[in-house]
Amino acid sequence: MITEIIKLKEQGVSFRKIAKELNTTVGKVQYQWVKYQKALGNGPEPADVEMIKPEAPKKRVGRAAFGRKMPRLRSKNPKATELSITFSTSSRIYCYWNISHEWIRHVKAHFKMNTEPQPFVLRLYDITSISFNGHNQHHYSDSYVPFTETDWFVNGLKENRSYCMEIGLRLPSGDFVAFTRSNVIHTPRTSHHQEAHSMKELMEYEQGLIREPKWVEHVSTYSYYVMNGEEKA
Repeated sequence: MITEIIKLKEQGVSFRKIAKELNTTVGKVQYQWVKYQKALGNGPEPADVEMIKPEAPKKRVGRAAFGRKMPRLRSKNPKATELSITFSTSSRIYCYWNISHEWIRHVKAHFKMNTEPQPFVLRLYDITSISFNGHNQHHYSDSYVPFTETDWFVNGLKENRSYCMEIGLRLPSGDFVAFTRSNVIHTPRTSHHQEAHSMKELMEYEQGLIREPKWVEHVSTYSYYVMNGEEKA
């Protein structure tokens, strides 16, 4: 991708038009261009990066889409580290977060990361019918978001599933480190059979025959890393 980006930038093409030409997002194009500039040892000048304001929501195949139609809810505590998700449509999540700069610096220092700004990673987990421990999801998908953003849309939800999300950074090793985890949301169930199955397990749970209903997804919302020297909890 970077070869095409370089070629088009040398022709004076804007980031928005490059993204359209390459069928990708403006954020990904900007990220690749800044990374290329750093590799050259130039470092991005303010004029190098064209910050694009989000457009109206679009229907697209990818998971991420732009838009600002949802209410911008925020924490009462500006220093809180938190991530919340809600439905935009039955197959689309609106997520918004508050990550303090102090917390980002703390995590980067702990993992000896470069202090240069880098995109957030939104990791969406499918945790349907499991007690989620952070590693036993059915599958997950990642979306890269410019570090200047505080909310985003993620497409691709399937019916009869349960999801939660984490926001974090990609380490130089390629591993993902999360700042915090969101609440859980459940997409609509589409059959009476599933509802009957849920009621049966609920009755067994109430009678003490099973420890927890299998259809109930249990997950904690928390700040992922609690630093104590080299200890992580």
